[in-house]
Amino acid sequence: MKIWIVHAFTDRVFAGNPAAVVPLERWLPDATLQAIATENKLSETAFVAPTGLKGNYQLRWFTPATEVPICGHATLAAGAILMSEIDPTLEVVVFDTHAGALIVRSTAEGYTLDLPRKQRTPWTPEDDVSAALGGVELIDAFVGEYANVVLDSEADLLAMKPDIAAINTVIRGPRQGCLVVSAPADEGKPYDFVQRFFAPGAGVDEDPVTGSAFADTAPYWCDRFDLESVVASQASRRGGFVRAVQTLASVRLLGQVAVYLRGELDPALARMHNRVEAHPEAPKRKKRRARAPSSCRRFSMIRCCRA
Repeated sequence: MKIWIVHAFTDRVFAGNPAAVVPLERWLPDATLQAIATENKLSETAFVAPTGLKGNYQLRWFTPATEVPICGHATLAAGAILMSEIDPTLEVVVFDTHAGALIVRSTAEGYTLDLPRKQRTPWTPEDDVSAALGGVELIDAFVGEYANVVLDSEADLLAMKPDIAAINTVIRGPRQGCLVVSAPADEGKPYDFVQRFFAPGAGVDEDPVTGSAFADTAPYWCDRFDLESVVASQASRRGGFVRAVQTLASVRLLGQVAVYLRGELDPALARMHNRVEAHPEAPKRKKRRARAPSSCRRFSMIRCCRA
């Protein structure tokens, strides 16, 4: 029961998006997986289990609140750990997931991750979406893996003061309470566009760096700038960068990782089964000695005083 905490889409610790990676010999009950993710308090915990084929694993992702159908940064982190620390003979890892087969490759510049590219559908947001973002002007909007809105400038995106509770209420699909906001980079910046990602519907108010959101935004900005690839920045407190190339059926992200922690979970967790939700038993205490009723004690004291 080993565990790694990996900072993804960055070349240094304390930046990028942290994810826990927990390799398993076999799947544990869902209640145990969720309890571990809740205890980790990271945006995602990735659990991987071998399929029996070399370089092929099953992969699931849990936030502190729920299981999610896809996560980019935790997939990149899991692939990096499998290739760099668990089986260094691997150069490619294929994950079987709820989102289909996801492939992570080791390269000289870091690791690549292929994510499915969803069809982009135009969207006309209601006024309450702009209000939830502090009243900013929305110049474009579309739906892919998530609901997406586009602002006019990086300055507008950085100055935005979102109402997280309102986002969770007004964004009803395709992923409840999940919204990507992107904008073109300011002139002279070393990246092409910048984004922020809010996911209170998944238990994450604002995510540091979101690979699955780049699978929506990168093709949009490639088309808008007429580029084959783009470099993007996520404007969170931790910050992170990714290079993205759109292929015929996927979006290929290139990023680096930095390992923050290598540790072990207690082996007893593998034997908990579904007892994680049971209330702990109170410790047994010594049996109290029986005490006489208060009236009897007063009568006894009177007799002693008279004697």
